Amino acid sequence: MAVQLMVEDVPAVELAERFGTPLFAISENSIRERYRRTLAAVRAAYDPVEVYYAVKANPILAVRRILATEGAGGDAFGPGEVETSLRAGVPGDKLVMNGQAKTEEWLELAVRHGITVTLDNPGELDLLLEVAGRAQREDQGRAPAKAFIRLKLPMDEVRANVSPEGPQIADRVLTTVWGFTEDEAREAVTRALGAPDRLLLRGYHHHIGYFINRPDYHAATMRDLVGAVARLREATGFVPGVLDVGGGWAYPSDPESGDDQPHEIASPEEFAVVQLGALGAAFDAAGVPRPLVIFELGRSLVGESCVLLARVQWVKEQYGRRFVVTDAQKHLLLRACIEGYKYRWVRADDVDAPAAGAAELFGPTCTDDELALGYPFPAVARGDVVAALACGAYAQTFNASLNSMARPAVVLVNGKDAAAVVRRETVDDVLARYELPGWLR
Repeated sequence: MAVQLMVEDVPAVELAERFGTPLFAISENSIRERYRRTLAAVRAAYDPVEVYYAVKANPILAVRRILATEGAGGDAFGPGEVETSLRAGVPGDKLVMNGQAKTEEWLELAVRHGITVTLDNPGELDLLLEVAGRAQREDQGRAPAKAFIRLKLPMDEVRANVSPEGPQIADRVLTTVWGFTEDEAREAVTRALGAPDRLLLRGYHHHIGYFINRPDYHAATMRDLVGAVARLREATGFVPGVLDVGGGWAYPSDPESGDDQPHEIASPEEFAVVQLGALGAAFDAAGVPRPLVIFELGRSLVGESCVLLARVQWVKEQYGRRFVVTDAQKHLLLRACIEGYKYRWVRADDVDAPAAGAAELFGPTCTDDELALGYPFPAVARGDVVAALACGAYAQTFNASLNSMARPAVVLVNGKDAAAVVRRETVDDVLARYELPGWLR
């Protein structure tokens, strides 16, 4: 008997019929369950700890609202992500503003809403002090601006103890733009502590993200981080009340790895025990009081929650190849193009249908619109619905459009209920930003 792809209690084929294709469909309860499981895992491993949502992973307002109702604060790169979180009901004091190019207007926004600013360089510290001072002159009762200092470390523990990828990861971190070196941080801490009327230094931020899909490199990162925190305490006397360790956890489908073969991924419980166990032990060994730890997790919370539904337009057999042409362009899963993500594709009306040989899955645009090449795929015909699984992370953030094609709708499913949370674009939407100067009219 065929096993249909279900999004909660609704067959994916039914969603495609009702809302059209291409279509992203999100399971609300998948997000809730993953968040609750993750929060329970980290709280069992360390105290105190919070799980914030990295809104860049999926910025749809409804997704942000789901996680806001679960109590998740969040990070935000700039006014758009700040406004998304505020509209979703997240209070400003549970937001962290990250980024390496914050403008004066961004910092004013952060100060106005009580958002903690992750300082990225000495000049930004100067600018925040200026903005905070001006805000206090305008409002005598205003509290000091809140800040973290983001650290950029040489990752000696990662280099030495994560095999075989450690040296490559450590070298890659040094090429990234974000954060203060330890020497720069020492001077910044001293300056921040010298302006308590304008600035409350809450602690440090350190995020290196997803490089590999194992928790051991997160554990080594924690040892590197605590070493720096201990040295900075010795140099400045500052004991952080908060440590924001970012995110970077993998999740079961793991498209980021580029490995399209089945492979095991550590559970949230294992990530929590390994990373936070190393962190707590390092703090205790260094004699540094354990601070509040904040995670900024994105992909691991929402990655499994979404599928992309597409309809087969044509099947072509040519020169020993089977081309399956769909209505979903590759730009909807842009990280597959630029970073080698590999998604699993299935037939929506029968997810266990046996492969009928290799297929070349293509989209409708005029580029080499490859969705998957040489992919073991079942027999399909014009009108069938196919699906890419576990594309809840970064597809909405990065998706683009070629040939002036309208981008798809997104529906949210809760049990048997389904509703559009991003409307399908029209051609008028695609053209709405364009203007003609007077001499061309």
